[in-house]
Amino acid sequence: MTLELITAYSRNIPESEQSNPRMQGTFVVARWNATTYPETVFWRGDGGWFTCNIEKAHKAAGVTGGYSSVSIIPDQIHPGDTLRLIPLVGGRFPIPAEIPESAKNTVFYKVSGNPMWLSMPVNKIEVK
Repeated sequence: MTLELITAYSRNIPESEQSNPRMQGTFVVARWNATTYPETVFWRGDGGWFTCNIEKAHKAAGVTGGYSSVSIIPDQIHPGDTLRLIPLVGGRFPIPAEIPESAKNTVFYKVSGNPMWLSMPVNKIEVK
């Protein structure tokens, strides 16, 4: 498995913590297990199809969700890295035809050199 779920949580994001584009409020923490890096990552939730910001995550006590993170560019991602994926509101990205309409709460991604969509379902999202 290329992407292995560690945890997922949602929370309301105060205006003072919002980014541009705005964060959707769902956060997925996962371990990257491939030698190639992810070219693109999307979240398919109840609210639609969102591109994801990819950050390198580290365990952090006292932080919502238990992880702090720093920005990273995809080609700096290595096997074993812990990533925090943050769906972003904004932009007009059409859902690809090969993504089933029934797919909800799923991370979809493509890896370098592979044109196929890969997926990681998220079965439990904690509310923080």
